[in-house]
Amino acid sequence: MRLQKYCQVTPIKDADLSQPVHNTPSKLLNVTVHSRPCGYPLNAFVVAILFQRAAGIPHENFNTLKNTVWKQRDTEDLFMNLQRLFKQPFLVILFFIFLGWSGAHANGPQTLKLPESTLTVSQSPYWVERWNLDQPQGVGLKNVLNFDSAINVTFSGSDFTSVNTAQATALTQDAEGTWVWTFADSNIEMVRKIKVQGKVARVALNVKFKQKAPERAFVNLVGQAHKGASEERDDEFLYYTQSKIERHTLTSSMDPQEVTTEMKWLGFASRYFLMAVFPQTPAQKTLMQTTGDAMIQASLEYPVKDGVFAAEFDLVFLPKQIDLLRSVDKTLDTSVNLGFFSFIAYPILLLLKFIQKFVGNFGLAIIILTIIVKIALLPLVIKGVKGMRKMAEFQPKLKALQDRYKDDKVALNREMMVLMKQSGYNPMAGCFPLLLQMPIFFALYTVLYTTFELYRAPFMGWIVDLSARDPYYITPVLLTAVMFLQQKLTPPSPGMDPAQQKVLQWMPVIFGAFMVTTPAGLCIYMLVNTVFSMGQQWFINKKLGIPNAGVIAGM
Repeated sequence: MRLQKYCQVTPIKDADLSQPVHNTPSKLLNVTVHSRPCGYPLNAFVVAILFQRAAGIPHENFNTLKNTVWKQRDTEDLFMNLQRLFKQPFLVILFFIFLGWSGAHANGPQTLKLPESTLTVSQSPYWVERWNLDQPQGVGLKNVLNFDSAINVTFSGSDFTSVNTAQATALTQDAEGTWVWTFADSNIEMVRKIKVQGKVARVALNVKFKQKAPERAFVNLVGQAHKGASEERDDEFLYYTQSKIERHTLTSSMDPQEVTTEMKWLGFASRYFLMAVFPQTPAQKTLMQTTGDAMIQASLEYPVKDGVFAAEFDLVFLPKQIDLLRSVDKTLDTSVNLGFFSFIAYPILLLLKFIQKFVGNFGLAIIILTIIVKIALLPLVIKGVKGMRKMAEFQPKLKALQDRYKDDKVALNREMMVLMKQSGYNPMAGCFPLLLQMPIFFALYTVLYTTFELYRAPFMGWIVDLSARDPYYITPVLLTAVMFLQQKLTPPSPGMDPAQQKVLQWMPVIFGAFMVTTPAGLCIYMLVNTVFSMGQQWFINKKLGIPNAGVIAGM
């Protein structure tokens, strides 16, 4: 049974038949399916599709839809044709061959399954068409790069502009599950292989130029900030070189830079996710610059030697979960920005996760962690309050000395030193304990702001995501009210200027407005911290016998 019995294959006028069919499919052949070969239009349609797959001819070159199965309006006629089709052993065999051929010679987007995600490849010039995490669902490259597709290779010189945007002439899968992207024309053979290797996607690129070759090749990665989104300020471009990480926020302009040291990895990150490229073949240098509105492009530059460019890269797309990042590479945990006090923040994060294992809720874990920290810092707070009390007692004596020796600075300083020695007053006694607490509270704030574990973690009631702002602004309003109450219960410190007192009266409103856009987890921490501080203040006042004294009871 000949193919011509089912479809007519004719060369298109002026087609260059010297080129292989799979190289220029749209320019060589036109396939027309006969309307009723042997009375079986469905058979003709199947054979035409088989021929399309075998020859690599794009679907748009088939004018099959007019005269084939899709004109079967009668359901009974369609089922009758299906019965006739499967009564013919030859076509049944061809049908199953077609199914196998479709799996190995795919034209549409295809997927690679990684342990934490699913990567999609296609015939486009981009190495990654899409990349979605399995958990949390609905998170893809767009959450980090602001683009669905990522990474392409370009070449220097105007003669290679068309190659830079070339679509694959073939996308196939080998026996090991590696997807092979191939482009070929009269001058170039480009093969890109991508496969799963552990928790990364390994890309092997091999390009051969038959005649004219460029001087340089560039592997490009582009990211853009999520303009107008609450997480816009957290969008970063990162690169790791010489055993340290460098950061640049996407919202700030970046002048053209060249890095000639070996690049361990580079990529883009949001608050909770990271996409990174590990060059397994070291680049000659890395070029970085702002190329658009809140957009940065990084290009790894390679020389093209003897008409050949070959390199390998590992691609990573993961949540910024420290243990998971370290399982891929120990340096990746630096992408989690725990701030200047990271040496304090990391133990706090471990404690938070430890508490969550027992209570089963990160909201409750935040409350318990806040109370634990406040209790642990209580001795410092008491010491600070004692220092502030001595300062209040010392102020009248100091004022008297200043009035007596207002025209003699040398004598004033001498008498002040004598007075402080006699009274045992240390000017740092009240401030130093408070300063010691500052790094701990900054580290705690950073942990609750950046840790991935809080992403989409529910608390209770209306708070279903601790990483998102309070949808009804209940916690910021409660925080503002509690801060006003705390302010009323705490008389101003001695010697405070009246203008400063007026400014401080507005602090609860200013702070509450700031907390409106912060994650709910942070609002819960600040609310619990403020309420506990009020109770702590009452306890200290009672312990030290200061019923009406102004007290700094901690942050």
